[in-house]
Amino acid sequence: MEAIDNIYNLYRLDFIKSAKYKFSSCSEADIVDAWQDAVISFYEQIKNGRLVNLTCSIKSFVFLIGFRYIIKYHKHSQRQIATEEISDLDLAQSDTIELIEKDERKEELFRQIDLLPDQSRRMLLLRFVDGKSIPEIAKEMGYQSENSVSVTLSRSLKKLKEAMLSSQNQEK
Repeated sequence: MEAIDNIYNLYRLDFIKSAKYKFSSCSEADIVDAWQDAVISFYEQIKNGRLVNLTCSIKSFVFLIGFRYIIKYHKHSQRQIATEEISDLDLAQSDTIELIEKDERKEELFRQIDLLPDQSRRMLLLRFVDGKSIPEIAKEMGYQSENSVSVTLSRSLKKLKEAMLSSQNQEK
């Protein structure tokens, strides 16, 4: 428990700052709730034996869980708001549907990221969640060549783009 408390306290302010930047429309209370839920989820995964090893840093892993909670909260609240607004104003319908579709695309993106190989997923997390540079990623992951990291990131992004386009075309 002491280790979990240390993780909670060590990364809490960084998470709140990052989440406020990424989810500017989200309240601080929801961000704090997401952080608490993320740390609890992390602990429960370890406790239940579902999490034995990580392919990324603890910070990246817990931040990703927290960001997913924020998206989940936001999606739920948007659905509640959408229901109320649609009954009150027909004009709000198109805006609300766009927000829900945007959240669903984010959810699909997370699902597609989960389908990537561990190495690619880890690189993407280091680059876009932790904000690390390509040289930093190469060093952390033990690559001799920064070019191989850059190529892997490019291919991973291309795969994600193709998967998202394919998913979008299937919906139509």
